Amino acid sequence: MAENFITPRRINKDLPIPYYYQIVQVLRESIDDIEDKESHEEIQLPSEAELCELFSVNRGTIRHALDLLEREGLIYREKGRGAFVRRRRVELDLSYLCSTTEDLKNRGWEPRTEVFSITKVSPRSHIRSSLKLAEDEKVWEVYRRRLANEEPISLQRAYFPVDLMPDLIKLDLTQSFFNIWQNIYHIQPRDAEQTIRTRTATSEEAELLSISDCDPIFEISRITYDVNNHPFEYLTSVWRGDRYDFYVRLTSR
Repeated sequence: MAENFITPRRINKDLPIPYYYQIVQVLRESIDDIEDKESHEEIQLPSEAELCELFSVNRGTIRHALDLLEREGLIYREKGRGAFVRRRRVELDLSYLCSTTEDLKNRGWEPRTEVFSITKVSPRSHIRSSLKLAEDEKVWEVYRRRLANEEPISLQRAYFPVDLMPDLIKLDLTQSFFNIWQNIYHIQPRDAEQTIRTRTATSEEAELLSISDCDPIFEISRITYDVNNHPFEYLTSVWRGDRYDFYVRLTSR
């Protein structure tokens, strides 16, 4: 039996807003209220028939609303069982520079990293400029996939000056880059500049992240600086848009 956690609300049929989207808004708010609670019990949505009765709409409208919520990663559906609230979205704090590995561990997730390739290349002009490199300087390009509890979460391409990290190719690159910087090369990261964009996934990205072609993803570009204000990393990463929220704490000047 589905838990009755949805506050009944009539659809306003005078508004120029589609009925399904009004339902989505109500269900989002109800799910937000659930996520404030500590319980980790499986929570099922009412059946399609119950939702039809609750909102006084037809089944097609309800299915459209559920499709959108599933694409957003707020619910999941199982054949023969129904729709359930997806309780664990990863919240990434953009307020400070930290190791993704350690951050996931602190949140109770089991992190794992797969290394697809490491290559010595001539950087593209915007990467060379960002890292303040000379024309003839090379970089390591490291392509990795990050997983949490064995679920793909992110793809990363990181670029490091070869002169700064000459034997990087010999190291275990499944470990945290923060560990490599600090304990092997004695580089202390101080701060970073990040740009966040949204776009749709390519076919390759979709396959590697276990999502559908053209699903929404976040793309982050980052330049990381050491304590002497020297840039030493250029990173581009993509994150699943259905499983992650970005968090920033703002203060007034």
